[in-house]
Amino acid sequence: MPDIKLKIVHSQSHTVFPKIVFWILVILACVIVIQTVLKAKKENRKLFDFKGKHFFEENYDKVKLFGTLVLLVLYLVLMNVLGFILASILFIGLFNILYDGKFGKKDLLVSFGISAVETLLVWFVFGYIFSITLP
Repeated sequence: MPDIKLKIVHSQSHTVFPKIVFWILVILACVIVIQTVLKAKKENRKLFDFKGKHFFEENYDKVKLFGTLVLLVLYLVLMNVLGFILASILFIGLFNILYDGKFGKKDLLVSFGISAVETLLVWFVFGYIFSITLP
């Protein structure tokens, strides 16, 4: 019987779970596509029908949509500069402010307080309880 050894590099262990989730999602997406194609053939209808469909709903909130996209890109870029904890506290707070729409002193304090507690809690649970490194 061969001796099977698994080498785990602790500094890279946070990359394992996202890869597993990615491949599960790819497999599930394939299943959904196959089911949709088979159902369309069975009902003898078009696979894609875009009549009456719109990409955006009427009167959508442009500030929240584009603000979210900008904050997400900045978060990904600045995570390498600031590190996971500082970048997460900053950007979760900014997301809270963006979606709450309130800019008072108390509102800012609450938003960043919540983001600090949430980030440190996630960091503690994953890092110390589950021993999963975070970026």
